[in-house]
Amino acid sequence: MSRYQDIVLGGATVQKHVRDIAKDEVMLQLAPELGYGEPVTKPLRIYESSAGTAYLSRQLADAGHKVVISNYRVQGIPGVAEVEADLNLALPFEDASFDCILCREVIEHVESVPHTLREFRRLLAPGGRLVMTFPNRLQIRSRLFTLLSGFYRGMKSPINLDVAFGEAHINLIGYPEMDYFLRKCGFAVTGVSSSYFAASDRLLAPLRPLIKAATRHALLAHKPHAEEHDKTKPENRAYNSFIAEVITSPELFYGKDVILSAVRVADGQPTFPAPIAL
Repeated sequence: MSRYQDIVLGGATVQKHVRDIAKDEVMLQLAPELGYGEPVTKPLRIYESSAGTAYLSRQLADAGHKVVISNYRVQGIPGVAEVEADLNLALPFEDASFDCILCREVIEHVESVPHTLREFRRLLAPGGRLVMTFPNRLQIRSRLFTLLSGFYRGMKSPINLDVAFGEAHINLIGYPEMDYFLRKCGFAVTGVSSSYFAASDRLLAPLRPLIKAATRHALLAHKPHAEEHDKTKPENRAYNSFIAEVITSPELFYGKDVILSAVRVADGQPTFPAPIAL
């Protein structure tokens, strides 16, 4: 079976990896307003950061949305507007320029995750959506690899010193840290899923109840009065319960990537609780 499928972009046929197709389908499920596969009645302003070949953005542009992409160096991607941008700096757009931002396998390359998330929030209109993907370092096989080696999925050995800064995964964090950064930067998480699974990982299913129980104990009972990690307040317990449920869900226990959706909340508004679709 071929790992690539033919798709049509701007009237031309290109090949897209089946893994990318699966990832993009989940991203679109978490952003229903994009209406992919249906006639676009209200074109949205979409920005994809460090988009590379931008197959998903080009598909959305073909569907009728207004799409802008950026790359570290302009690559001449057809069918969309393209600008040069460094995600470690201020992005070259006005406030509230977009209704939706896509960040696909990029956030783990930036120098400061909070800086980039604050820039994304600045660029989004009120209520705008961010859809982001990154490697899942808490996936079960990655956890076992960490136990044995100290490294994890997405960074299985030290980065070679001759690799240019930012080309490798210099800031690969787990879901709990990403959730914290998102909420502190003014986002509410509305959906978390995954798209990349290996059938062999299901052999590790007997470990899931044990890990789920251990996770809940660590997040809800262990050292309940620890500084900066108080577990006695109802709001903290609710948030910790949410994190425990997400990271031990089938999607993130087995899935090799994290795909999440978050919406920009107004200044001063709570970012938790928020609706969640697992």
